[in-house]
Amino acid sequence: MTELSGDEAGVRRAVDQWAVVLSAMLNGDPAPLAELYSHARDVTYMGAEGTYRIGWDATYADWSAQAEKSSGGQVEAVDVHVVVSGDLAAAQHLTRGQVRQPDGQMNETNVRESSVFRKENAAWKMIAHHADGVPYWQEAFTES
Repeated sequence: MTELSGDEAGVRRAVDQWAVVLSAMLNGDPAPLAELYSHARDVTYMGAEGTYRIGWDATYADWSAQAEKSSGGQVEAVDVHVVVSGDLAAAQHLTRGQVRQPDGQMNETNVRESSVFRKENAAWKMIAHHADGVPYWQEAFTES
């Protein structure tokens, strides 16, 4: 196995942290997202349920609304691929786990995700995130 550069290892840790903070959000707590994300105006978020947000404030408001509607789940990032160039990095991976739906059923989830990170004050912060739409995610987070 090839040894990872310090930056690549740091981005992989950020992706691992992504799974932790996403699991927290799925269990009603969006606060950990504030540690992983940059709070800059150029942050973007394109959610699996079809949203497109620009800026930290809009992004965090969206995640907070999702957390209020969430009823449980646990995910992990697998098949992670990272590319680092200077103070920017891209990561693609699958997010797998279980998400509780509004009817109480636990469903398996397998979402393709891409994120962009920027090194800010020596820490890798998420500045862009995109997740493929999955029908039961759309149903879970869409107003009835």
